[in-house]
Amino acid sequence: MRTVLDARISSGYGTRSRNGIHSVLDVETGLAAADTAVLLRDRVADGEKVSGPAARRSLTAAATTPRFEGRIAPGTFAKKAAQFLARDGLVLYDNPDASLICAFKHDNALCAPDPGATAPRQYACQPGCGNTIRTDAHACQLQERDDDIDKLAAHAPGRVGKRMRTNAHRLRETAAAHRATAQTAETLT
Repeated sequence: MRTVLDARISSGYGTRSRNGIHSVLDVETGLAAADTAVLLRDRVADGEKVSGPAARRSLTAAATTPRFEGRIAPGTFAKKAAQFLARDGLVLYDNPDASLICAFKHDNALCAPDPGATAPRQYACQPGCGNTIRTDAHACQLQERDDDIDKLAAHAPGRVGKRMRTNAHRLRETAAAHRATAQTAETLT
């Protein structure tokens, strides 16, 4: 059995029409980005150091992003979320897979975002991107991954073990680079 959707109905699900799903995604993305900014602000206040090419810009973004305490969102909240996400260079995206925060600025992004994109392609995060920032907590995560991979590599055969050790070495170097270049918020601002 085949279901045919009327264009008026289907456009509401996949477009930026008044009732589309994208407005919901903008709200959720905006809330997640605000949470990332608040988390960074709290970590820095607790004395964590930061490193990366976007560290200063990220601290500015974290200082100017309001904390969302929870409330009933009015109908205009989706529009405000879209405006918040459009602040190029001042929206922070947590990327736990890469153990970093992306202060997404379209012109600096190495993840090849679409023209006009307001968010990074987190699955395509590239080392050396000018939008990255790491905290001490991220460096600890990298070190833990390095230790886990080293343990697994000891039991892996041939080329797989070699590839795993190479990956562990890269994680170790990234964590060491953070420790060598990390600065306090007072130093950066």
